[in-house]
Amino acid sequence: MLSDRIISFANRFITITAHDLLIFGMAILVCLMLWSAIYFSRKRVVVLRRSSGTDQLTFELSRIADALERIAAQPADRVIAAARRQQRSSASVPSAPSVARDSRINPYSIFRR
Repeated sequence: MLSDRIISFANRFITITAHDLLIFGMAILVCLMLWSAIYFSRKRVVVLRRSSGTDQLTFELSRIADALERIAAQPADRVIAAARRQQRSSASVPSAPSVARDSRINPYSIFRR
């Protein structure tokens, strides 16, 4: 037809008819109407009320935050020293597997070299 538009893109031809243009225009119109109905509606108020659940959640999160701040405030040397002491005390227990004391052997190696 004479009213059809032919578009060439990468050696492909696309034919756009008057019916296609009408459907496309109607879809844009419907989308604009829905957007305007949602955008201009007056029910855009959000009310948050305090409840026992939110109070409990706030309390627990503040406890966790305080504990993390206390941990972050400790010097790293104290933490490392405590971990070494704990490792030494657990290694002295007879039921624990003994690790070779040779400094050339990596105790975490797969091949035990």
